[in-house]
Amino acid sequence: MLPLDEKTHKLINIISMVVCAILLFGYVVLVIFTKSDVVFYSGMRFAIGLAVITFLYGIVFNDFYTRNAKFTLGGLFILDSIIPLFLIDYLGGPLTPYIFIVYLMLAAGFMFNTYYGVSIATIVSVYVGASIFTHPDNIFNFAEVFASIIVASAFFDYFGRKYRAMLEQSSSLEQSNSALSADQNKQEALLAGIADGVYVVDMERNMTMFNAAAEEMTGWKSTEAIGLKCWTAMNLKDDTDISVCQKDCPAMAVWNTGENVLRDDTCFVKKRGNKKMQISSSYSPIKDKNGKLTGAICVFRDITAKKDVERLRNEFVSTASHELRTPITAMEGYLELMENEKICKLDAKAQEYAEKARNTALAMSNLVKNLLAVTKIEEGRIQTNITHFSIHDLAAEVVEAMGPAAKNRNLYLKIVESTNQKIKGEKAIGRSLNVIADREQIREVLYNLVENGLKFTVDGGVAISIAYDTDNATVEVADTGMGIPAEGQKHLFEKFYRVDNTATREVGGTGLGLFITRSIIELFGGSIWLESQVGKGTKFFFTIPRSLD
Repeated sequence: MLPLDEKTHKLINIISMVVCAILLFGYVVLVIFTKSDVVFYSGMRFAIGLAVITFLYGIVFNDFYTRNAKFTLGGLFILDSIIPLFLIDYLGGPLTPYIFIVYLMLAAGFMFNTYYGVSIATIVSVYVGASIFTHPDNIFNFAEVFASIIVASAFFDYFGRKYRAMLEQSSSLEQSNSALSADQNKQEALLAGIADGVYVVDMERNMTMFNAAAEEMTGWKSTEAIGLKCWTAMNLKDDTDISVCQKDCPAMAVWNTGENVLRDDTCFVKKRGNKKMQISSSYSPIKDKNGKLTGAICVFRDITAKKDVERLRNEFVSTASHELRTPITAMEGYLELMENEKICKLDAKAQEYAEKARNTALAMSNLVKNLLAVTKIEEGRIQTNITHFSIHDLAAEVVEAMGPAAKNRNLYLKIVESTNQKIKGEKAIGRSLNVIADREQIREVLYNLVENGLKFTVDGGVAISIAYDTDNATVEVADTGMGIPAEGQKHLFEKFYRVDNTATREVGGTGLGLFITRSIIELFGGSIWLESQVGKGTKFFFTIPRSLD
C-alpha cells in the first residue's frame, strides 16, 4: 500500500463522500429543474444508488479502518471505480473518448496497491466484456479496448511498484535520519551536561566534538577547537614537559591496541595563560557498525587539587618517617643494651618489660620503613639493583632466617623440593633457572608472604615451592592458616586494607605489606595472585622473569 499516513487515507474518504454528495445533489437538480433524458437512464439510477451506498460507506469508514486499513480503503476504491463506468456507458460505452477516465482509475488504483489496481481492472474488464455481448458488431474494437486495459494494467502495476518502493525507501531513510538525529541530540545533550571534559577526534586527529566542560577547563571555545588538530587545543605533556601528543599519543595507542587507555599520573593540559592543569583521562576507540575505526573519544577531569593533596601527604609522610626513624633506632639500641646482661642487670619483671618495649619499637620501625617504601613507590623513586640470581637459594635463606620464629610457635617452615624440574613436560635444561630482578627486593617479598603466613596460622605451617615455565619462575607460598573470605580477596593488595575479623584485630598490622609486595613484583614485570578458602589456608603465587644467561 502507498506509504501514506492514516490522516491522508481518511482525507481520501472525505473527498469521496463530497463527490458522491455533489453527484446526488446534481441528480436532484436535474430531476427537478430539467427534462434531460439522463434522469431516465437506468445506468444513472444505478450510479446514484451506488453513490448513496458509497456515501453511507464513508460514514462508517473510520470504524472499519481501525480494524483493517488495507481492505477498508480497497472497498472505497472499488465503489468509487464503479460509479464512473455508468457515466462512460451513458456517454457511449467502451468506445467513447471518455474512456480515458478508466485509465486514470487504473493508474490511481495501482499507485496505491496492486490489490486495488487488480480489483479495478477486473471490474472494467467485466464491463468491457459485457459490452462485447451486447454489441457483437464491434467485437474487434472492444477487443482492442480490452487488450489496452490489460497492457495498461501491467504498465501501471510495474511503475506503481517502483513508485511505492521509492516512497517506502524515502520514508525509511527519513525515519532513520530522524532517529539518528534524535540519538545524536540525546548524545550531545548527555555529553554537554556531564561535568567531565569530553572531546572526540577523527582518524586524522582533528577535533570533531568539544563539550562545555572541556571549554571551561581548557579555555578553548568549541567553535575554535573543532576542526583543529587535537594537540593544538589539548597540549598534553608529561612530567618532564615533553609533549605526549607527539611522543606517546593516547589516541594512537587506542587505535593500535583496540583497547581503552587510562592516563592519570603524567598528563596535564596547558590552558591559555600558561596555567597548568593535571588531568586524569580515559581514551576509547570509536567504531562504525562494521567495526571499522572512525576515531577516538577522550573523557578527562581536573585532578590538580587531588595531586597537590597527594604530594603534600607524601611529603608529610616522608618527612615524618625520616624524623621518627632516628629516635626509634636509638630507642631500639638502648633497649638492646638494657637486655644485655653484661651491661645491665635487670630482674625478671624488668627484663619482660624491656623485651615488650623493644618489640614495640621494632613494630614502629617496621611501620616507618613501610611508610617510606610506600612513598617511594608512589613517587617512582624505588632504587633497584638488577642481578641474576637463584630464586631457590634466596628462598632457602629466608627459610633459614625465619625458621626459629616458626619453631617458637610450633609451626613448620620449609621448601618443598622438586626432584625433577620440568617446563611444560620437558626437562628444564639448556637455560638457567635463575631469575632477573633486585635480589633484596624479592627477599622482602618472601619475608612479607612468609611472615603473613606464620602470623595467621595456628596449626601446620608454611611451605614454599617453585615451578618454572618457558619465561617465568612461579613461587608459591602456602600456609595452613585461617584463610581469607572471597570479599576480602578482592581488596587484599590495596593500600591500608586489612580483612576485618577477630583474628586480624588480635594480630595487628598496617595493611601495607601486601601493597608493597605487589608493587615490587609488578616493578620487575611479574604478577601476584592468591587462592584461599576460609579454614583451609591460603596460597600466594608470584612470578619473576627467568634469566637468559
